[in-house]
Amino acid sequence: MTAKIQTAMHRYLILFIAAVTLELLSTLYIQAVAASNMPAVAVLAFLSPLANLPFVGYMVESKIWSERIRLALVYGFGYMAGAMLVFLLN
Repeated sequence: MTAKIQTAMHRYLILFIAAVTLELLSTLYIQAVAASNMPAVAVLAFLSPLANLPFVGYMVESKIWSERIRLALVYGFGYMAGAMLVFLLN
């Protein structure tokens, strides 16, 4: 594997994990709001944007649209995996 491909795969893995994490945090946030648990709402509201940083950073770094589309697809699959995980855990 060339270094360029290895870096891209590493980037996609980070994005996938960030999307799964963000989906889990979003679900926990909704549950905390429903339970009127203000400390949990505050912590989760703080953590959620931090989980989104890899996506924003890689999108800004990307110079061509085909790369941006690939990044968005990986992020979408991460959200989908996170939603399935939440469904399986409930």
